[in-house]
Amino acid sequence: MKKPIVIAIAVFTAVAVLVTAGAFMFERFKQRHILDGPGMVRPPCYTITSCRYYTGGGMDGGSNSVEVYTGEDNKIYLSYYDCPYNGAEEKSYTIEVGPMALTEIQQACYSRRLLSWGKLPKSDLELLDAPQTILTVTYGDGEMYSVSGSDEIPGEGYKIFGEIYSILNSYTQGDD
Repeated sequence: MKKPIVIAIAVFTAVAVLVTAGAFMFERFKQRHILDGPGMVRPPCYTITSCRYYTGGGMDGGSNSVEVYTGEDNKIYLSYYDCPYNGAEEKSYTIEVGPMALTEIQQACYSRRLLSWGKLPKSDLELLDAPQTILTVTYGDGEMYSVSGSDEIPGEGYKIFGEIYSILNSYTQGDD
């Protein structure tokens, strides 16, 4: 009578240990891989093919856009556009930059875990006359992810805006 109880306890203990070990390993897997939606996993090294930083829509009517993207010739380009206020002289140009631009952007996105944010709720705080800032990245499969300054950004993730802008601005021709 005691032998079946001991066997049952041993089997139950072994199953509990296996389930616990499996849960621990899955948690470690999640820490090293970025989840970007229910059931979808995007590895951290997933290739970013373009990144666009846009600010505009404020009371003065100005807008600014800086984008690094992969051209059809597989070269990396930077496109810059600036109109400081409504009616001002517009400035725009496109130049070739090295692949390091996209590498730096990808590292910044990975360090802030941008892909794990998913669809973010809008913030309750809204500045009606303030310009809107939107950050958009595009991946090798053409999928895009955008986040704006009016979203509820997790933790210190809001720093991604300044980091990306600094990276992009370092490749411009000295323009803000």
